Amino acid sequence: MEFNQEYLDFVRENAGADPATLRLRLHKDSRPWIPMAINNIAALKKSRKFRLAEDADLTPRVIPLEVSAQQATSARVALLHANLAGNATTVLDMTFGLGMDARLLAMDSGRRIIGFDLREELAAAAKVNFADFPNVEVRLGDSVAFLENYRGEPFDLIFIDPARRGKEGERLYNLHDCQPDLIEILPLIRRNSRRLMAKLSPMLDVSQTLRDLPGITSLHIVEEGNECKELLAIVDFEKEAAVPEIVIDRFARGEFRRFSFTIPEERDILSYPWPGNSGRLLDRMPRPGEYLLEPSAATMKAAPFNLLSQRFATPMLHPNTHLYVSPANGDGAIPANAEDFPGNTYLIEQALPLTSSNLKMIARNVGKAEIAVRNLKGFTSDGLRKRLKTKPGGDLKLYAVTIAAGGGDTQALLLVRPTGK
Repeated sequence: MEFNQEYLDFVRENAGADPATLRLRLHKDSRPWIPMAINNIAALKKSRKFRLAEDADLTPRVIPLEVSAQQATSARVALLHANLAGNATTVLDMTFGLGMDARLLAMDSGRRIIGFDLREELAAAAKVNFADFPNVEVRLGDSVAFLENYRGEPFDLIFIDPARRGKEGERLYNLHDCQPDLIEILPLIRRNSRRLMAKLSPMLDVSQTLRDLPGITSLHIVEEGNECKELLAIVDFEKEAAVPEIVIDRFARGEFRRFSFTIPEERDILSYPWPGNSGRLLDRMPRPGEYLLEPSAATMKAAPFNLLSQRFATPMLHPNTHLYVSPANGDGAIPANAEDFPGNTYLIEQALPLTSSNLKMIARNVGKAEIAVRNLKGFTSDGLRKRLKTKPGGDLKLYAVTIAAGGGDTQALLLVRPTGK
């Protein structure tokens, strides 16, 4: 398969066209590359993920499969992968795909990268996309078979992103079901590499992943746009097994933030004295002017719920509500210790007991608001919205929650406004 200049010219000239219209108009066109060129044009509609900045567009020239663009690593996350590769100079990418990870790794001209893909069209596309990268070699074939017969020096790093969809396009959540089976080939990777970097489904359970892949040095939970994008497991085969570090890597509001911990730290935190430990729970109704802190998607997945209280001096509303409160400082702003909280920050405008009269008052006075229900039996977000007749949107958010206060549980309504933090 060859993506010639005619293909490239067609994509460039029709980049702004509607793919459905092109398919209808050209359905009898005999040129074999036309369907892939139209897929390429469709993929370009979603190409913002390949931009590191407005002036740094890394969109591949050839994208023969639209689904490949959907599943490809974004440029920002690929840059994170490249930074985590450290001083690796020889890299094997076992599942090359569109090669966005290889693209950022190859920015270091001292690295030599070999990439494999089983799909002829993607391997052929990669040879065009990486024509200007002499340190990247793309091969069509089975990377597992290559490793089975490999007798050279171990690679500094092996990168793998096992396919997470079955033959019918269904999502796969078990590592054994993904291809290649990372658990099965782990001894083969260990024999031929000093380090492993494995991009895994964001749906995998953190504890189960640590059990399935023994020897994980660090497990990164990567978040972009308030969405958990992947688990990234790093195994250093040259280090003795130790307690793995859990790392929350977040791209939020144009900034990169990191929070790390170990599971024993979270598990054992209540066994050790620390300032404010006795006040881990707020044990009262929040007050207007205070700040409500909500863990982000990746933070919720990592579940360092007790550590959040300790490290940011933010008592929780309830052990099962997973919302935290910080008082304002003397200027009415959020205290410096809570500014780096891994999540969203809201200013509390009203804090009320959940009663029929207060629900009626909210219904009368709040026309638009996002609604969230946390740890509250008998309520759902949709059900509460219908009862209040509140439209989505606007600057406000209404939380209906359970608070641990006065030795028991209290139901409450918190009307809050985002702070931009």
